[in-house]
Amino acid sequence: MKKSPARTIICLLASMLLSIFVSVLAIMLSVELGFATNNSLTSALDEVKYYERLYNDFMDKCESIVIPDGLGPEVFDGVFSVEQLKSDGNAYLNAQLNSTVYKTNLDWYKEQLTTNIKEYVDEKQLVADGDEDEIIEDIVENIMDYYIKMISIPYASTIGSIFRTISALFPYVFFSMLVFAMITIWIINKQNPHKKNRVFRYLAYATTSGAITTLIPPIYCLYTKFYTKIQVYPEYLYDFIVRYIENGIKIMLLIGMILFLVSIVMIALSTYLKHKYIHTRTYHHHHHRSGERSGEEESEA
Repeated sequence: MKKSPARTIICLLASMLLSIFVSVLAIMLSVELGFATNNSLTSALDEVKYYERLYNDFMDKCESIVIPDGLGPEVFDGVFSVEQLKSDGNAYLNAQLNSTVYKTNLDWYKEQLTTNIKEYVDEKQLVADGDEDEIIEDIVENIMDYYIKMISIPYASTIGSIFRTISALFPYVFFSMLVFAMITIWIINKQNPHKKNRVFRYLAYATTSGAITTLIPPIYCLYTKFYTKIQVYPEYLYDFIVRYIENGIKIMLLIGMILFLVSIVMIALSTYLKHKYIHTRTYHHHHHRSGERSGEEESEA
């Protein structure tokens, strides 16, 4: 049976549309899983030991605040810890991402720090240049203000706004593309009711195109590493941003590779079905010719 030009054109157009739908699905899924989740941020924070390095930076700053007043680093013993700072930091991050008000009880920090400072002043017999309670209160307030500033990740509120927009659009775009993809697959199947190898071949065209479209951006990013040229300080914030971007890129790369494997499976199925069809057709043709010869011999006899 000869191929119908109209049928071929319809299948090629459907395959082209399917490749677009598959590409959009893959890219949307990559963005949702690789970038637009709280876990993508917290994983990057943990991998670069963000809070551990932040804690060291914070303690250095705290010491620089109290030293001019004659206080030593001992006043911070038992007040702050990496674990608590990480807990407060993650809670603040979730609040920023979800556009909610961050509420933390700083009273315990203030009370403990105030007690430590007073004990240090009494032990060292320091003399305050003014009202001692007011001076201590100012020191404690400055440190707590700096604490809140330190645990806040820059632009987290903006990132949260983008996350919420993506999450709101994702179900509609995803299911729309899925429905359109199913329709195009149905059209391709309808145009090739007896040649399933052609169906898989057109599906292979679409998935290969989708895989290439999905793989190009992450490969380009990993090759050029343009995102590493951003100027961000301190260093642990820079490391966090770079790791966050790289993790998202790797998710996109993984999804693209999965699509590429699917296209290989489609090609293999198309080839297998084509050979099977040819073998079956050859067998029936040979069997038919053998029957004709037998009939001729019987007639001659």
